[in-house]
Amino acid sequence: MTSQHKELVAELGKHREEIFKLRNPLNELDKEKESWFKKKKELSNKIKEAIQKIKSSKAERDSLTKEVKELKPKRDGINNEVKAKLSDFDKLKKEKAELVKLLGIKESPSRIKQQIEKLEFKIETETVSFEKEKELMKNIKHFKKLYDDSSDILAIDKKIRELSDSIKKMRKEANEIHKLVQEKAKKSQMLHEDILKLSDEIDKTKVDEEEAFKKFSELKKQFNELNSQLKEKLKLMNDVKSELDKIHKEKQEKRKQEQESFLKAKEEAVNEKIKKREKLTTEDLLVFQKMK
Repeated sequence: MTSQHKELVAELGKHREEIFKLRNPLNELDKEKESWFKKKKELSNKIKEAIQKIKSSKAERDSLTKEVKELKPKRDGINNEVKAKLSDFDKLKKEKAELVKLLGIKESPSRIKQQIEKLEFKIETETVSFEKEKELMKNIKHFKKLYDDSSDILAIDKKIRELSDSIKKMRKEANEIHKLVQEKAKKSQMLHEDILKLSDEIDKTKVDEEEAFKKFSELKKQFNELNSQLKEKLKLMNDVKSELDKIHKEKQEKRKQEQESFLKAKEEAVNEKIKKREKLTTEDLLVFQKMK
């Protein structure tokens, strides 16, 4: 082994050792770099999901707000109608009271009718004296007049009942709409609060995402620098290997030429012995076989 060959072998060993020392930290850097990149990607996806959820919540919130705006005038309109009907109701009650006072009717028309039916039934079913019958007929006539006079009161009572039923129905509808307004407004408010909460989470996640990307970028820079050193070392090692391969090839070529020269000389010596008919040795016979 020549001094040049020894130097190249030593240099190759040195490069291999340096490459080995570089590969371990490079692999560690690569793992850490990829872990931060993975984290950054996860945070980015989290932000995208939150943004999508905000869009969906905003659309639902806006729809609910629109419905509330449409329902409120309808509810208020019914309540205004109820107020107007209550005013009419009070007027009818007052009108009835004045009419009752004017006519001097102390009992309700239905009660008066019952009195008439009771007296008529008594005349039809009981045996009474002529005087008693006259008295009963007089009472019936009196009650009938009261009942006829109370027809206007009956008409007012009918209007009061109809108005009362209408007010109850409208109040029920207004209450149902009001309940619906409250439910939708509450849900809209909850969605709005969720949107604000998600917005805060996005802001915080963005900070974490930027930090993760910063870490990834720093590690990537270190990785690239170390990888460049490794590539340089690999290039140097490959150059040395090429030199060693070249020397090895030259040695093989030289050895081959030496063997061929040696065999050629032996061939000539064997041929000379054959010509002179000299005895051939074992070595001569081996050379002779190779010649064949």
